[in-house]
This record gives sequence, C-alpha cells and structure tokens, in this order.
Amino acid sequence: MDKKYQVFISSTYTDMKDERQAAVMSILSSGHIPAGMELFAASDEQQMEVIRRWIDESDIFMLILGGRYGSLHPQSGKSYIQLEYEYAVQTKKPLFALYLTDEMLDEKVRQHGRNVMEQDDSRAYKEFRALVTSKLCAQVSHIKDINIEVPKAIADLARKNKLDGWVRASGVAPAPVLSAEPKIEVSTAPNAPYHITELQQGHVLSTVRIGVRNAGGKTLSNCKVYVEQINPAPDIPGADRKLLGHGPFRLRYDDPEELVDIAAHWDHIDKFRFSTPLPTGAFPGDPFDLKDVGERTFVVKVVATECERSAQFLVRTDEAKRLHLSFLRYID
Repeated sequence: MDKKYQVFISSTYTDMKDERQAAVMSILSSGHIPAGMELFAASDEQQMEVIRRWIDESDIFMLILGGRYGSLHPQSGKSYIQLEYEYAVQTKKPLFALYLTDEMLDEKVRQHGRNVMEQDDSRAYKEFRALVTSKLCAQVSHIKDINIEVPKAIADLARKNKLDGWVRASGVAPAPVLSAEPKIEVSTAPNAPYHITELQQGHVLSTVRIGVRNAGGKTLSNCKVYVEQINPAPDIPGADRKLLGHGPFRLRYDDPEELVDIAAHWDHIDKFRFSTPLPTGAFPGDPFDLKDVGERTFVVKVVATECERSAQFLVRTDEAKRLHLSFLRYID
C-alpha cells in the first residue's frame, strides 16, 4: 500500500524561509505532505492548542534549528519552537531534527546581517540547541543537505514506526468480516517494527516484539502478556510464568495492533532477558538470566477479561548478539 506521511515542520520563520522552502520541496518530491504553522502567528493558549492538534494529526515532527530562539510563549517563557519540540517528545511523536552548523550560520550573517542570530535570549537559545543536538539529529552545512537528509529521515522513521499515513480510498482493501466472538491474534516479522536495533552508550541493544491484534467484534479489556514454558529453561530459577512489563492495555476491534516487547539483548554480553519489569531492592540480581544457547522455544499467552490465546515462538541469537524471533504455532 502506497502511503503518504504528513510531516509537521517546526522552525523560526523570517530567518529560515529558504530552509523551510527546501524542506517543503523535499517532502513533496518524496511524495509526502508538508504541514506547518508559518502563516499562523501563535500568540495565546488557544492558538497553541491548534498547533498541538496539527502535531497530533501529523505522522512525523521535523525541527529545523537556525540561529534564533524565536518568539516567546507568555506563560512559560519558552519559545514556540521549543514548546512544539517538547510536545512532540512528550507525546512520543516520531521526530527528527536538523540544525544549521556554525559555518552556515556565519554565512547567513554575511548574506543577511545579524538579524538571523539570536540577540535577546541567547542563553535560552544555547540551552535549547544543546538539548536538540544531544539527541539524534543531523547537521546542515549547506541548504542542499536538507534535500538529502529529509527523505532519508522520513524513510528511516517509516521503517522503525507504525505510521498511520494517508492512502487513496481506492487502494484500501475491504475490511475483513469480524467474528462477533472475542478473538486475539499475535504476529511478528523479521523487520521493523518487530525487530529493532538501537545504539545506546556505545553498545547495540537488540529488541524483538510481537503485535497483538483484536480479531473479534468486541473490545478486549485488561490485556496482559505472559511468557511461559521456556525451553531450555533459564539458568537462574524463577517463576514458571513471567508477566511482561507492557502494562495492561485495551484493544478495540478497530484499533491498530499493540506492539509488545518480548526480549532484549546487548551486544557486549552473552545473555538476554525477557522484557519483564526490572528487579528492584538492595539485591536485585542479574535481569539477564538466559544464556545464549542457540535456540529457545517459549509460549506467549495473551490474557484479556473476555478471552485468552497462546502461541509458541522461537528465539535465537546470531553472531552479532542480535535476537531473532519466529512465530511457530497457536496453542488452542
């Protein structure tokens, strides 16, 4: 299915017109939909609510940070672009940021004068820039870099997240006929968003997930996911059934599938763990209680108030210490 993603563009306006235009053209040429509030002078709480709604309705949030902090929100004292960025982070909106290098900012000063740089609130600007650059972002040393980074970031976020996007009505398959009885389905696949690798503090964390879907005609409430019947069994004795850390959730029949982390493995150790809540207390023990022994089978049991279902899976670790998860069969 060919999806178009809506990308919300956040930046200051008068000093960043060329960069915003480059981003808009790059999004359009990639077949997606740009959205932004450049024609909307945010000045009060009601208008800020409109901006938040635009962010909520977009698939991706994109920040382009230049040399100015921007106009300030009267209640918080923060700039509107910082409030937009923080709201995207708070709501876990898939996002990426581009920031202009010092060399590019110097060139903008030579071409347009000092008004492209922050004059009134340089401390707040520096703190916000430090916050943005401490997370995953990309440098822009020339405007052509925007044309390179934007489509790459959109494609990367689409691979790692289940984005809603927009599709033509003619391209949508008819909805399946749902059973009136409650029914649970589980699935996984060898790619994102079911298999994820992340670089954290110099090490690679591999995480495998399943999707839990409501395949019936009734809402599933108080859903919990357990792991049981682990074979070979863990080396460290523990409960025969493990409750995963994904808290109780609710699934309507028309909800997207719920992604649930199953297990995680760091590349610098030879053990992995199921994604249960981490132990606490004075002597919490080692949460990574499963040594790499080739393949292990186990059963995932999804329990809702209305029904339950079990399925057998296989997990293995490759030479790079990355996990691979495969669905075997339902156990009904």
